[in-house]
Amino acid sequence: MALCWQRAAGVRWFLLMLLWHWAPLGPLSWFLALAERLDQKTSPFSSISGRSSGQLDWLLSDKGPFHRCPEYTEFKERFQQGFSTRYKIYREFSHWKVNSLVTEKRDFFKAPLPLAPEFLRNLRLLGRRPSLQQIHENLIKKYGTHFLVSATLGGEESLTIFLDKQKLSKKSEGNGNSSVVSLEILHQLAASYFTDRESTLRRLHHLQIATSAIKVTETRTGPLGCSNYDSLDSVSSVLVHSPENKIHLKGLQDVLPEFLQNRFVEAALSYVACNSEGELLCRNNDCWCRCSAKFPDCNCPFADIKAMEESLRKSKESWINLNNDFMDSG
Repeated sequence: MALCWQRAAGVRWFLLMLLWHWAPLGPLSWFLALAERLDQKTSPFSSISGRSSGQLDWLLSDKGPFHRCPEYTEFKERFQQGFSTRYKIYREFSHWKVNSLVTEKRDFFKAPLPLAPEFLRNLRLLGRRPSLQQIHENLIKKYGTHFLVSATLGGEESLTIFLDKQKLSKKSEGNGNSSVVSLEILHQLAASYFTDRESTLRRLHHLQIATSAIKVTETRTGPLGCSNYDSLDSVSSVLVHSPENKIHLKGLQDVLPEFLQNRFVEAALSYVACNSEGELLCRNNDCWCRCSAKFPDCNCPFADIKAMEESLRKSKESWINLNNDFMDSG
């Protein structure tokens, strides 16, 4: 597909520091505009928002589109380990604007779509009446469900700190010194990350080992993160997706032959909602998966059940510890 590369007019840096009680669910969190409260004492799968009334629960289930996102997977694991709050400080460098002209040429100049030969071969293999499974295997698993319309290439550096509030203010002995983790200390350390990265990481890792109240993750994307934007060329840059640099997508059906478009939409919805294990059916404002013969249990929310069991186990352990502390205090 034809891409138009334009050099950005200037370099834009921005620094954000957030104490997150709200967790983004993955790389498409800008698209959802809904998130889940992390510090609730319930399962992270129980609801997205109090106003949603459970209608969007499937987005977070093992059949939803976010369950494989690395950022959401990390969020689930940390939540189950007791880390209920998150700091994230990051900066982006936006260097190149990327535009796809494939549909513009078709719409305005009536030119044929400049599709890759391999993509056209896969279309021909589908025939006139492909099954959902054929579309999954030949199109969706290879090319996804959407194509890029416009985006920004650049780099990002970020520091993420997960907090366990129950351990936050406890003291632990480390190398003969008493270490105390507080929100104020974390604020100060996070604020100094980009000015004194090595020292900040060293202190954070010390607190992580000494108190077990925090988990620290550093992410640097692009050739050198954001530390040297002069070398941030278009080849090694990555897509950035902040509110200032949104990624714009279109459904892949827009470049398919007309006779395939509706069938592709059905296949894409089934792929996302049913994880390729069945066909999504909707009637009377209710949707469910009609499971294929290979996956008769595709409607069973295994991840939800496991998360609830884990939440109950942690609640039980917490009550036992509180009871023991009460008995010992007497």
